[in-house]
Amino acid sequence: MATPPSSKCWRIIATDDNTSKLSALTETLRAAGHCVFAAYDGESALELVTLLPHVDLLVTDTRLGAVDGPELMRRARAMHPDLPVLHVLHGSDSDGGTPPGVPTLREPFTADQLLSVVGRLLASPNALGE
Repeated sequence: MATPPSSKCWRIIATDDNTSKLSALTETLRAAGHCVFAAYDGESALELVTLLPHVDLLVTDTRLGAVDGPELMRRARAMHPDLPVLHVLHGSDSDGGTPPGVPTLREPFTADQLLSVVGRLLASPNALGE
């Protein structure tokens, strides 16, 4: 991976119901120096949003079980209105009702592409048109 670790450890909640995709996502973000909390479903991610005193970014896909990605995004934003969110969209999935202003990164993507979008979101939540 060409991107060096960042100088700040950003607190990121990452969620995906696909364990291999969640593992790749968390490994990439951790290798860049971020503190990543992984959740395998929307309920667990929402619990992390509720319990953690400060979160810098939420990264989620669409299909997560009872609390899907769009619902997770809406509920997380209700608690933390300024929370940057990145929607990871798998293959040919539709946006599934993603709230307005949430940037989407469609698979397949490289680690560098992920880190570039995350870096822009963390540098300025409005950098991607929110």
